[in-house]
Amino acid sequence: MHNLEFLTPDHFETFKRLARQLNDPGKTSRQYFAALYLIAGNQQVQDILLPYIELEKGIIRTGTIIDDNTFEKEALTLVKLVIHLYNNREWVLPTELISLSEPDYTLAMQAITLCRDEQFEDITIPKQKEA
Repeated sequence: MHNLEFLTPDHFETFKRLARQLNDPGKTSRQYFAALYLIAGNQQVQDILLPYIELEKGIIRTGTIIDDNTFEKEALTLVKLVIHLYNNREWVLPTELISLSEPDYTLAMQAITLCRDEQFEDITIPKQKEA
């Protein structure tokens, strides 16, 4: 059993907002939800990938994402991981993952765990920090 952790309250709210647009969530694959979890957790990845997602159908059009965009190193790693989790059409090396910043590494590892057919004991949503 695992604990699914959202990085911030905004990460959870973005994931929820995107997932609620699905017409039939029960027929949507865990691979899509894992990709959506990762997308929701990184604004740069969201900006790149949202134009390629049919949110109502739970489909990510991955064919031209890499060729259509220019990336910073971390964003490229995360985008490749989204594609890999969703349909295995990109590869991400372990060395790419371990070079991610701590928040993005945590995001990546949680998405990988979510993609596996694992059960989660608990879902953690951090509280908003008070100013």
